[in-house]
Amino acid sequence: MKLLFMLLSVMAMLPLPGIANPAPFDPARLDYAVNFNGKQVDWQTFAFFVMPDQDYEIRVHVDETTTVDIDPGEGTLTGSTTRGGIWRAPTRQGLQVLRIQPDGHAPMILNVVVMVPAGQVKNGYLNGYRIGQYPAKPLRGNPIYLPPAGFVEITPEMVDLPVSPHFTLGQFLCKQQPDHWPKYLVLREALVAKLEIILSEVNERGIRTDGFHVMSGYRTPWYNQAIGNGRYSRHVWGGAADIFIDTNGNGRMDDLTGNGKSDLRDAKMLLGIIEEIYQTRKHQRLHGGLGLYGPRPHRGPFVHVDARGQEARWSIP
Repeated sequence: MKLLFMLLSVMAMLPLPGIANPAPFDPARLDYAVNFNGKQVDWQTFAFFVMPDQDYEIRVHVDETTTVDIDPGEGTLTGSTTRGGIWRAPTRQGLQVLRIQPDGHAPMILNVVVMVPAGQVKNGYLNGYRIGQYPAKPLRGNPIYLPPAGFVEITPEMVDLPVSPHFTLGQFLCKQQPDHWPKYLVLREALVAKLEIILSEVNERGIRTDGFHVMSGYRTPWYNQAIGNGRYSRHVWGGAADIFIDTNGNGRMDDLTGNGKSDLRDAKMLLGIIEEIYQTRKHQRLHGGLGLYGPRPHRGPFVHVDARGQEARWSIP
């Protein structure tokens, strides 16, 4: 019996056939940063959303002796130095892939999407996709609540486009008109950056996951009203995401606390990590709303995060 117990103990420490230990989390960050239109990123890939025929400054932060090659796609790069210039977006709407290659460094890929101007929305519709109406006046005069200048057009081929190393455009689509193409959305770069920062911190805390399940990202004003949400929800401006960790793919928050079930305590653990990030001076520019939501019969618990630029807290157990 003692020998059998020892044998079982040894077997328990051995990896199961066909099951590999998960690889370490890769934050996919580079050893230099790029400023695009005043927004600085250092990830291997990142997406920006621009208007046609507009100018955007690109600056690559590398040593003065390092030369940089920038492939502008169908846009034009003028007034360039060895480390940047002014990029003019093309008239054609859709994806432009900009490749930034500093000598001796890994390249950065910018997936720059030229948006459809909001002026093309007619009677609340854009090419048959229902947008609805944005409020005529911003909330308390805050410019982040002004109607968006344009919309990202998404075809089936665009769904898997990376907006950052661990998130794709399709994760933020509104849950309406599932069979209608093209679809449209608004997405703020600050939200994507915030999710990447949170994801990296979660992994540093020992919770191994390569991404979050985005339960709700962008909502058109029409859809947001249809589900009974407030008209000034940050989801309507592409600045909010309801997220949870789901490594086993069952559609619910993982058991982070180890109590054998998915409950409010798991969401509280995720929320606590995010709150601690907010307290660091390094990430003050990404402050925003943070909400805790308990489980319901049709879903598990989740955390709301947004990039409104000011503090807001709430809890709905």
